Amino acid sequence: MGGSALLWLLYASVFAITQGPRGLTTVVDAAANVGPLVLLTAAVHRFLSDVLVRWPVHRQIVLHVLMAPVFALAWYSMVAVLLGFIIGMRGGDYAPFGFSGPAATWQLFQGLILYALVAAICYAIRGGREAAQVTIVDSRDAPLNRYLVKDGDGLRPIDVADIVSITGAQDYAEVTMRGDKHLVRMSLGEFERLLDPARFVRVHRSAIINLDHLCLAEPAGGGRMIARMNSGPDVQVSRAGAACLKKLVA
Repeated sequence: MGGSALLWLLYASVFAITQGPRGLTTVVDAAANVGPLVLLTAAVHRFLSDVLVRWPVHRQIVLHVLMAPVFALAWYSMVAVLLGFIIGMRGGDYAPFGFSGPAATWQLFQGLILYALVAAICYAIRGGREAAQVTIVDSRDAPLNRYLVKDGDGLRPIDVADIVSITGAQDYAEVTMRGDKHLVRMSLGEFERLLDPARFVRVHRSAIINLDHLCLAEPAGGGRMIARMNSGPDVQVSRAGAACLKKLVA
Protein backbone atom coordinates (compact mmCIF):
# COMPACT_ATOMS: atom_id res chain seq x y z
CA MET A 1 0.00 0.00 0.00
CA GLY A 2 2.84 2.37 0.82
CA GLY A 3 4.40 1.85 -2.60
CA SER A 4 1.06 2.42 -4.34
CA ALA A 5 0.49 5.67 -2.43
CA LEU A 6 3.99 6.87 -3.27
CA LEU A 7 3.51 6.06 -6.95
CA TRP A 8 0.16 7.88 -6.97
CA LEU A 9 1.78 10.90 -5.33
CA LEU A 10 4.55 10.91 -7.97
CA TYR A 11 2.02 10.77 -10.81
CA ALA A 12 -0.07 13.53 -9.24
CA SER A 13 3.06 15.68 -8.86
CA VAL A 14 4.09 15.14 -12.49
CA PHE A 15 0.59 15.99 -13.73
CA ALA A 16 0.49 19.12 -11.55
CA ILE A 17 3.87 20.27 -12.88
CA THR A 18 3.25 19.51 -16.57
CA GLN A 19 -0.45 20.41 -16.80
CA GLY A 20 -0.81 22.88 -13.97
CA PRO A 21 -2.70 22.34 -10.70
CA ARG A 22 -6.22 21.10 -11.45
CA GLY A 23 -7.31 19.99 -7.99
CA LEU A 24 -9.48 16.88 -7.99
CA THR A 25 -8.87 16.28 -11.71
CA THR A 26 -5.16 15.78 -11.05
CA VAL A 27 -5.90 13.39 -8.19
CA VAL A 28 -8.34 11.29 -10.25
CA ASP A 29 -6.12 11.17 -13.34
CA ALA A 30 -3.19 9.98 -11.23
CA ALA A 31 -5.39 7.28 -9.69
CA ALA A 32 -6.50 6.19 -13.18
CA ASN A 33 -2.87 5.50 -14.05
CA VAL A 34 -1.86 3.88 -10.78
CA GLY A 35 -4.97 1.75 -10.10
CA PRO A 36 -4.62 -0.57 -13.12
CA LEU A 37 -0.88 -0.77 -12.52
CA VAL A 38 -1.39 -1.98 -8.94
CA LEU A 39 -3.83 -4.69 -10.07
CA LEU A 40 -1.56 -5.90 -12.86
CA THR A 41 1.50 -5.84 -10.62
CA ALA A 42 -0.24 -7.93 -7.96
CA ALA A 43 -1.38 -10.50 -10.52
CA VAL A 44 2.04 -10.73 -12.19
CA HIS A 45 3.87 -10.98 -8.88
CA ARG A 46 1.59 -13.82 -7.79
CA PHE A 47 2.13 -15.68 -11.06
CA LEU A 48 5.89 -15.22 -11.01
CA SER A 49 6.22 -16.25 -7.36
CA ASP A 50 3.88 -19.25 -7.44
CA VAL A 51 4.34 -20.60 -10.95
CA LEU A 52 7.06 -19.21 -13.17
CA VAL A 53 10.02 -19.48 -10.78
CA ARG A 54 9.54 -23.26 -10.64
CA TRP A 55 10.11 -23.65 -14.37
CA PRO A 56 13.50 -24.26 -16.03
CA VAL A 57 15.53 -21.10 -16.55
CA HIS A 58 15.29 -21.11 -20.36
CA ARG A 59 11.49 -21.25 -20.18
CA GLN A 60 11.45 -18.43 -17.65
CA ILE A 61 13.49 -16.24 -20.01
CA VAL A 62 11.18 -16.93 -22.97
CA LEU A 63 8.06 -16.16 -20.95
CA HIS A 64 9.54 -12.96 -19.52
CA VAL A 65 10.26 -11.77 -23.08
CA LEU A 66 6.62 -12.44 -23.98
CA MET A 67 5.05 -11.16 -20.77
CA ALA A 68 6.86 -7.80 -20.64
CA PRO A 69 5.16 -6.30 -23.75
CA VAL A 70 1.84 -7.91 -22.79
CA PHE A 71 2.08 -6.24 -19.37
CA ALA A 72 2.90 -2.87 -20.97
CA LEU A 73 0.04 -3.12 -23.50
CA ALA A 74 -2.45 -4.28 -20.87
CA TRP A 75 -1.59 -1.34 -18.62
CA TYR A 76 -1.80 1.09 -21.56
CA SER A 77 -5.22 -0.29 -22.56
CA MET A 78 -6.63 -0.26 -19.04
CA VAL A 79 -5.51 3.33 -18.48
CA ALA A 80 -6.98 4.41 -21.84
CA VAL A 81 -10.34 2.81 -21.07
CA LEU A 82 -10.46 4.16 -17.52
CA LEU A 83 -9.55 7.71 -18.59
CA GLY A 84 -12.22 7.54 -21.30
CA PHE A 85 -14.76 6.51 -18.68
CA ILE A 86 -13.68 9.38 -16.41
CA ILE A 87 -14.01 11.89 -19.27
CA GLY A 88 -17.52 10.56 -19.90
CA MET A 89 -18.37 11.00 -16.22
CA ARG A 90 -17.25 14.62 -16.49
CA GLY A 91 -19.80 15.25 -19.22
CA GLY A 92 -17.75 14.53 -22.30
CA ASP A 93 -18.23 11.80 -24.89
CA TYR A 94 -17.12 8.41 -23.65
CA ALA A 95 -14.31 6.96 -25.74
CA PRO A 96 -11.05 5.26 -24.83
CA PHE A 97 -8.45 7.96 -24.24
CA GLY A 98 -5.67 7.12 -26.67
CA PHE A 99 -2.17 8.46 -26.11
CA SER A 100 -0.40 9.88 -29.14
CA GLY A 101 3.14 10.54 -30.21
CA PRO A 102 5.84 10.47 -27.52
CA ALA A 103 3.21 10.01 -24.78
CA ALA A 104 2.23 6.58 -26.14
CA THR A 105 5.85 5.53 -26.50
CA TRP A 106 6.64 6.72 -23.00
CA GLN A 107 3.62 4.93 -21.51
CA LEU A 108 4.63 1.62 -23.12
CA PHE A 109 8.27 2.10 -22.13
CA GLN A 110 7.20 2.66 -18.54
CA GLY A 111 5.27 -0.60 -18.68
CA LEU A 112 8.35 -2.54 -19.81
CA ILE A 113 10.51 -0.99 -17.09
CA LEU A 114 7.91 -1.63 -14.40
CA TYR A 115 7.52 -5.26 -15.45
CA ALA A 116 11.29 -5.71 -15.17
CA LEU A 117 11.18 -4.11 -11.72
CA VAL A 118 8.38 -6.44 -10.56
CA ALA A 119 10.29 -9.48 -11.83
CA ALA A 120 13.51 -8.34 -10.14
CA ILE A 121 11.72 -7.81 -6.81
CA CYS A 122 10.08 -11.23 -7.10
CA TYR A 123 13.42 -12.99 -7.59
CA ALA A 124 15.08 -10.92 -4.86
CA ILE A 125 12.38 -11.90 -2.35
CA ARG A 126 12.56 -15.55 -3.37
CA GLY A 127 16.33 -15.72 -3.26
CA GLY A 128 16.82 -13.67 -0.11
CA ARG A 129 14.06 -13.52 2.45
CA GLU A 130 12.47 -16.92 1.78
CA ALA A 131 15.56 -19.00 1.14
CA ALA A 132 16.79 -20.97 4.14
CA GLN A 133 20.30 -22.26 4.63
CA VAL A 134 20.25 -26.03 5.04
CA THR A 135 22.08 -27.68 7.93
CA ILE A 136 22.82 -31.35 7.33
CA VAL A 137 22.51 -33.40 10.51
CA ASP A 138 23.17 -36.88 9.12
CA SER A 139 26.42 -38.46 8.08
CA ARG A 140 27.25 -37.81 4.45
CA ASP A 141 28.35 -41.46 4.15
CA ALA A 142 24.70 -42.57 4.34
CA PRO A 143 21.59 -41.32 2.54
CA LEU A 144 20.19 -38.15 4.05
CA ASN A 145 17.34 -38.77 6.52
CA ARG A 146 16.82 -35.29 7.94
CA TYR A 147 18.12 -31.74 7.80
CA LEU A 148 17.47 -28.43 9.54
CA VAL A 149 16.19 -25.17 8.08
CA LYS A 150 15.82 -21.77 9.71
CA ASP A 151 12.32 -21.01 10.96
CA GLY A 152 12.28 -17.44 12.23
CA ASP A 153 14.95 -17.29 14.93
CA GLY A 154 14.96 -21.05 15.42
CA LEU A 155 15.68 -24.24 13.52
CA ARG A 156 13.11 -26.69 12.21
CA PRO A 157 13.91 -30.35 11.46
CA ILE A 158 12.81 -31.75 8.12
CA ASP A 159 12.31 -35.49 7.71
CA VAL A 160 13.08 -36.41 4.11
CA ALA A 161 10.39 -39.12 4.24
CA ASP A 162 7.84 -36.28 4.24
CA ILE A 163 9.26 -34.73 1.07
CA VAL A 164 6.93 -35.17 -1.90
CA SER A 165 9.00 -33.45 -4.58
CA ILE A 166 11.85 -31.01 -5.03
CA THR A 167 11.99 -28.46 -7.84
CA GLY A 168 14.54 -25.81 -8.52
CA ALA A 169 16.81 -23.82 -10.76
CA GLN A 170 20.49 -22.99 -10.32
CA ASP A 171 21.42 -22.78 -6.62
CA TYR A 172 17.93 -22.86 -5.08
CA ALA A 173 15.39 -25.60 -4.54
CA GLU A 174 11.76 -25.56 -3.47
CA VAL A 175 10.85 -28.53 -1.30
CA THR A 176 7.20 -29.61 -1.39
CA MET A 177 5.96 -31.58 1.60
CA ARG A 178 2.54 -32.66 2.74
CA GLY A 179 0.80 -29.34 3.37
CA ASP A 180 4.00 -27.30 3.36
CA LYS A 181 6.68 -25.81 1.13
CA HIS A 182 10.01 -24.20 1.85
CA LEU A 183 12.85 -22.78 -0.22
CA VAL A 184 16.44 -23.72 0.52
CA ARG A 185 19.87 -22.71 -0.72
CA MET A 186 20.80 -26.06 -2.15
CA SER A 187 20.89 -27.14 -5.77
CA LEU A 188 19.03 -30.17 -7.09
CA GLY A 189 22.38 -31.76 -7.83
CA GLU A 190 23.36 -31.52 -4.16
CA PHE A 191 20.01 -32.96 -3.08
CA GLU A 192 20.37 -35.80 -5.57
CA ARG A 193 23.79 -36.76 -4.19
CA LEU A 194 22.53 -36.78 -0.60
CA LEU A 195 19.19 -38.54 -0.99
CA ASP A 196 18.53 -42.27 -1.18
CA PRO A 197 18.46 -43.14 -4.93
CA ALA A 198 16.11 -46.05 -4.21
CA ARG A 199 13.43 -43.59 -3.04
CA PHE A 200 14.21 -40.30 -4.79
CA VAL A 201 14.45 -40.11 -8.58
CA ARG A 202 15.56 -37.18 -10.74
CA VAL A 203 12.71 -37.19 -13.27
CA HIS A 204 13.57 -33.85 -14.85
CA ARG A 205 16.57 -31.57 -14.80
CA SER A 206 14.50 -29.30 -12.55
CA ALA A 207 12.64 -31.91 -10.48
CA ILE A 208 13.14 -34.81 -8.08
CA ILE A 209 10.24 -36.93 -6.80
CA ASN A 210 9.84 -39.22 -3.81
CA LEU A 211 8.59 -42.59 -5.07
CA ASP A 212 6.85 -43.14 -1.74
CA HIS A 213 4.47 -40.30 -2.68
CA LEU A 214 3.99 -41.24 -6.34
CA CYS A 215 0.43 -42.30 -7.19
CA LEU A 216 0.76 -42.77 -10.93
CA ALA A 217 3.05 -41.86 -13.82
CA GLU A 218 0.98 -41.20 -16.95
CA PRO A 219 2.19 -40.85 -20.56
CA ALA A 220 2.23 -37.25 -21.76
CA GLY A 221 3.35 -37.78 -25.35
CA GLY A 222 6.76 -37.64 -26.96
CA GLY A 223 8.19 -40.11 -24.47
CA ARG A 224 7.45 -37.79 -21.58
CA MET A 225 5.25 -38.48 -18.58
CA ILE A 226 3.39 -36.70 -15.79
CA ALA A 227 3.96 -37.85 -12.22
CA ARG A 228 0.76 -37.69 -10.18
CA MET A 229 1.74 -37.21 -6.55
CA ASN A 230 -0.52 -38.10 -3.62
CA SER A 231 0.29 -34.78 -1.92
CA GLY A 232 1.38 -31.75 -3.87
CA PRO A 233 1.30 -30.71 -7.53
CA ASP A 234 1.91 -32.96 -10.51
CA VAL A 235 5.49 -33.10 -11.77
CA GLN A 236 6.61 -33.07 -15.40
CA VAL A 237 8.79 -36.07 -16.31
CA SER A 238 11.28 -35.72 -19.16
CA ARG A 239 12.17 -38.51 -21.58
CA ALA A 240 15.30 -39.27 -19.57
CA GLY A 241 13.27 -39.24 -16.35
CA ALA A 242 10.67 -41.56 -17.88
CA ALA A 243 13.45 -43.97 -18.83
CA CYS A 244 14.69 -43.94 -15.21
CA LEU A 245 11.20 -44.74 -13.93
CA LYS A 246 10.76 -47.57 -16.44
CA LYS A 247 13.97 -49.16 -15.19
CA LEU A 248 12.28 -49.56 -11.81
CA VAL A 249 9.44 -51.65 -13.26
CA ALA A 250 9.50 -55.07 -11.57
